[in-house]
Amino acid sequence: MTAHNAAPPDATPHDPTRTGRQVTVHFAATTGGSGPLTRGQGNMIRCIRRDAPERINEESVWPVPPVASLAAGLQALRGLVERHESLRTSFPPGLGPDGFPDSQVVHGNGRFTVTVIEAGGLDDRELDALAHELGRADVAVPVELTAVPRIRFTLLADGPELLRLVAVVCHAGADGAATAQLIQDWYALAAGKELPPVTAPTPIQIAAAERSPQGRRKVTGALRH
Repeated sequence: MTAHNAAPPDATPHDPTRTGRQVTVHFAATTGGSGPLTRGQGNMIRCIRRDAPERINEESVWPVPPVASLAAGLQALRGLVERHESLRTSFPPGLGPDGFPDSQVVHGNGRFTVTVIEAGGLDDRELDALAHELGRADVAVPVELTAVPRIRFTLLADGPELLRLVAVVCHAGADGAATAQLIQDWYALAAGKELPPVTAPTPIQIAAAERSPQGRRKVTGALRH
């Protein structure tokens, strides 16, 4: 399962009469906490503060399971955010003169909004065109460092039926490889499957490892080369 990034040919312009509604999704995870930044987070935050959102955010249309319901899709998004700490991580302003963040906060509880757009009556080509158009427009909107999640979702629906999922991922929350994993997890959750626990190290654990004596030696050795 892969995301579809290339815009389809003969894209259909967005119908301004199709207005979206905001649905609030509450999450309650079993983990949370705070700690210093990882080196990767620090580098990405510098890019976010310097570059245009179009260079930081990535849009894609994620696959939707056959006969998926809107309710199942929203529940799967909640489960995805609860499952991955990187999506629940915010970066509060630091105490320095430029306010550059010096810590990360993983939120155990919170809420986020999902845009739901009624798209009944469109064929597959028109749905794909609309999804890509919405993604291209949303990628230009910055993802706030102090807010969660580090990803925005737009769902196209026909009443209770889920048709398409458009995601805009901030690279401070997931890179390309991580996004591919998010897509796989989303698809499984939306299809009603249970997933095994996450075993990859969390951002807070990575930051702690980087500051350990062994981690510092690795950095010193890498700098020599």
